[in-house]
Amino acid sequence: MESAATDARLLLMVIERAQNLVAVSDYDSGRLRYLNPAGRHLMGLADEAAVGARRAPEFFTDVGVVQAPEMEAALLERGLWDGRSEFRHFLTGEPIPVTVSIFVVEHTDDHRPAVIACIAQDLRTAQEHEQRLHTAMEAAAYRAREQQALAELSRLAVDGDLDDVLAGAADAAAALMGVNCAAVARAGDPGGVLRVLAYRGQPPAPQTFAADSQLGYAAAVNETIVCSDRYGENRFSTAAMKTGGLRSGVCVPIGRAGSVWGVLTALSARPREYSDREVMFLRSVAAVLAAAVRRIEAEEALRYQSVHDVLTGLPNRALAHRRIDAALEAARGSEFRVAVLLVDLDGFKILNDRLGHAVGDDALIQWAERLESVVRPADTVARIGGDEFLIVCPEIASAEDAITVATRVTELQVGPGSGGRGLRFTASVGIALAGPDGTRESLIRRADAAMYQAKAAGSGYAVAP
Repeated sequence: MESAATDARLLLMVIERAQNLVAVSDYDSGRLRYLNPAGRHLMGLADEAAVGARRAPEFFTDVGVVQAPEMEAALLERGLWDGRSEFRHFLTGEPIPVTVSIFVVEHTDDHRPAVIACIAQDLRTAQEHEQRLHTAMEAAAYRAREQQALAELSRLAVDGDLDDVLAGAADAAAALMGVNCAAVARAGDPGGVLRVLAYRGQPPAPQTFAADSQLGYAAAVNETIVCSDRYGENRFSTAAMKTGGLRSGVCVPIGRAGSVWGVLTALSARPREYSDREVMFLRSVAAVLAAAVRRIEAEEALRYQSVHDVLTGLPNRALAHRRIDAALEAARGSEFRVAVLLVDLDGFKILNDRLGHAVGDDALIQWAERLESVVRPADTVARIGGDEFLIVCPEIASAEDAITVATRVTELQVGPGSGGRGLRFTASVGIALAGPDGTRESLIRRADAAMYQAKAAGSGYAVAP
């Protein structure tokens, strides 16, 4: 065992001093497990943190990526691929011609590659420096990657959740444009900070961007803002760029119904003239994000409407039932109980018939607001019928706690309605508490019986046995 450990240390010392790039990464995810000092120097990565922010496929230029299917096929069939390719320096963007040997060092249980290693030699210092492939081939490779990235993001935008869509957008922007970092930030109130929702690139990841930053300026004017070099920039503050060691960037607003939902940005550590093709790619990504946001917000609105009362905005019967079930589950085995208060407005039908539905609706809205003001923060107030409300009280220590809430409810009064009409009416409250084996159905049934008992007594509250 000691001999094996010694051999491993010796091998690591050799690799650490090797002049060629040596890297180890996960096959499926591309996550880098190790990159030796020569490799970090070759790729322009300052330290292990910068290495951790990158994946192995990002080492290749568009020309190198064209070879990916050939590499993958060779690794699956023979466990080895040798040839010439092209890396990209992460700081300067300079293409680096290399000879590469990629091989499998560990397999999964089903004999698929699990971990691969790469040894690469910089051909710029060698006699065999290969003439760069034709510019047209490079452009075609970039277009292919761009179309693939947009297609994958579009598929995600159709049914993915917001976090996955935002992360996919940041990944696509960072990988396709070869920038140091990319982010999606959410615009809040006009003139406020922008909160970072997704980030890809060199650490540390920012949490917010200031209103006077490039992102804040893009959100304020709702336009694409390109900065080729922060030196000489006077449209916005470049303090954040300076702090992050960044020199240039592009910011594209993400629109929603005539307003700005957020901003997509790609930032680089070097001065850079961003091509029309690159700017159009970011705009395409922002358009996909905007469509995803509209879809997700529409779905959230539908979900909200399905469990909330249209008139008062309170939870409806379905959501009240969920809250009761959750409270009962949390109370099992504890010292707490669950109380349900069924509230019925006395004489509301007469008021509604006499003054009209508009006045009655106004009274119900006021009543809902009053109810929410007298319950505990953890309680749920729901409207379950025309003039019936349900209050779910989790973690009740005793019946007196529920009675306290019910007393506040019976003391409520609704103020003058439309046109100054006085809307004075009382409420009858039925209280039921759950025992150790209580069920939602039993709670509601007992609370309903207690409410009718209180109503028969002339309003007030009654506690179910």
